[in-house]
Amino acid sequence: MTVVAATVIAYQNEIPYFLVEDVKGKDEFLAVKVHQHHEETSLGMILKSFAALGVKDFDSWRLGELATIKLPGEEQAPLYSFHVTDFAKVEKDLPKTLSFKSGDELRDLLMTIQPSTFTSFDE
Repeated sequence: MTVVAATVIAYQNEIPYFLVEDVKGKDEFLAVKVHQHHEETSLGMILKSFAALGVKDFDSWRLGELATIKLPGEEQAPLYSFHVTDFAKVEKDLPKTLSFKSGDELRDLLMTIQPSTFTSFDE
């Protein structure tokens, strides 16, 4: 089993906003378990998780940069980022535990991103 994470990035007034999940009062990237012995792909499980949370339309989603992050209790995990143009529409479809926040609000979380690493696609 592997853990992968994801965020959605959208811009408003040229300021980036990141989709995060409230986990016990702390902002985290959405994390998903991938069971490779079930022939699941990490990207497929991320999209399946977003669909289960209420996203119905992925047409405007664009896969962005891939990196790795440090997750609590995990050494490193791949981080997928998606870019959307209308984050109000995306946020409307999602549960209240997921919301968009500016980089200023997420300074500590953004420090978990390992910019010098690039995650591989499924092993």
